[in-house]
Amino acid sequence: MKMFPPITPPQTEPDIRLIDNTFAPELLVTGVSGMSLMNGIVTTTLESLHCDHSKSPPPMERVVVARMGMPVAAAQALLVGLHQFLGQHGLSPLTAGTETRQ
Repeated sequence: MKMFPPITPPQTEPDIRLIDNTFAPELLVTGVSGMSLMNGIVTTTLESLHCDHSKSPPPMERVVVARMGMPVAAAQALLVGLHQFLGQHGLSPLTAGTETRQ
């Protein structure tokens, strides 16, 4: 696995320490259902594929698992960070393909 320095967003406040909470929830997200912008907050609806095993054969369904809201500046920092991260791993950040690497 390639390791790169962590993404450091531009600081607008004095140096604030990051506390890594090992109990923070983690999500598996397989897609983005949609986005909205209202009052300076970008809200992204995240989805994950699930099988409905109550039916035979079990159909795949897209299930909303979270909504993430962040100020525009944080959304821009996320975009730049993802662009850098994907580029460092040899993935084109501007292509919306299905290519994955491990």
